[in-house]
Amino acid sequence: MNADRPPSPAGYRLGPLQFAAGISATNAWTYLYSAFAIMPIVSFLSFSQPYVLTEIIGIPPQRHGQVTGWLTTIHEVVILALVSVAGALSDRVGRRPLFAAGTLVTAFGFAVYALADAIGDLYVGRFVYAVGLGFVSVMIAVTAADYPAEGARGRMAGTTGVLNGLGVGLATALFAAMPAYFQARGVGSAEAGRYMLWAMAAVAAGTALALQLGLQGGTPSGQRSRIGLVRVLQIGLRQGRDNPRVLVCYAGAFISRADLTLVATFVSLWLQRAARDEGLDGPEAIKRAGFMFMLIQLSSLLSAPLIGMLVDRWHRLACVLAALAVGGTGYLVLGLQEHPFGPAGYAGGVLVGIGQMSVILTVTALLGQETPIDRRGAVIGLAGLCGSLGILSTSLAGGYLFDYWRISGPILLVGAANFAVGLLALRVWLRDGRPLRFDPREARAGSALDTLPH
Repeated sequence: MNADRPPSPAGYRLGPLQFAAGISATNAWTYLYSAFAIMPIVSFLSFSQPYVLTEIIGIPPQRHGQVTGWLTTIHEVVILALVSVAGALSDRVGRRPLFAAGTLVTAFGFAVYALADAIGDLYVGRFVYAVGLGFVSVMIAVTAADYPAEGARGRMAGTTGVLNGLGVGLATALFAAMPAYFQARGVGSAEAGRYMLWAMAAVAAGTALALQLGLQGGTPSGQRSRIGLVRVLQIGLRQGRDNPRVLVCYAGAFISRADLTLVATFVSLWLQRAARDEGLDGPEAIKRAGFMFMLIQLSSLLSAPLIGMLVDRWHRLACVLAALAVGGTGYLVLGLQEHPFGPAGYAGGVLVGIGQMSVILTVTALLGQETPIDRRGAVIGLAGLCGSLGILSTSLAGGYLFDYWRISGPILLVGAANFAVGLLALRVWLRDGRPLRFDPREARAGSALDTLPH
């Protein structure tokens, strides 16, 4: 699509999903495809990490923690350094080239992993992969703000939430199936792992091509920002200072990324430890913890469409407030259980899943509503920076609480953090007059900031 072409009066419509002006059918279907296909690329390396360390590199399980810690640190430091830059660049060169290029770079990261013979090779591969993911993660958020029409942000977020969940499920299925598939054809476990990583590199490269061919070109405003990166980042900070709703979104991004890390890491560790403390052996403990993890993820996935519909009906700041309350309650209920594998523990797990998805979707909708169209990348890039800080903070503080206070300490920490951000959201909501219904006239997404002094 020509970046200079003026947008059409209305975008493509697909059932209840109304896309923004200028979005064609090809753009819309490519966006929906990306919501599904990008998640295996984003999550597969985490699923396959133990297999890579054991079968390909030959690192004994006793050293997995140290190596994984360094790999995670490299990953998060690179992400932290790039997310704001990626958001700022997207306002200058457009979303499509950065999304496609970032996805292609992740393909090179998978390829380096496939060729790895030593730990040092993995560090290089993780660095390359993280560079690509730094751009991909921001473009996921920016396109999620660009593509919906204002009145359909909630429904679009719910749909993409379901597609994201299905994509993660596909990543899990691929990891479970691919090594066995290749081994059944006569190769060893190490070579099967390398073929698996080459296959993921091919998936990432193919997805990058699809994004480049199918996404909308240019920027939503039809103009390319000419101001410097530092100035664009200053605008992101100014938006948070001048608009308390954006500040709530920054805090919500911090919490939502921390929630994802917590569920993927500390909840699993705690549940397996709790199952062992109840006298179960290793496989049974993993099975019991896996059921709770599945319950959390299933609750999250099934709640997404309903949350999306509610976000398009009720005031989006009120929805963020409710989501934080649900998530905080779930984490505290679950974390306070001495024996989590009972009715109260399972109820807490369901609330955790619903709250986790609710915070992600409501913050996404509110941030898209409140960000001026020609500075959206800067604001969402700064939100991504807050998310990366949330991951680092949760990992450090949660690990300390896990080792030195109680094994459910990280869960209680994030529950308290949800309520703390909820208090901020409550203060802003009360200041705004306690609005309950969604009013599209409030949206700032169609405005521009060209009047700001440079």
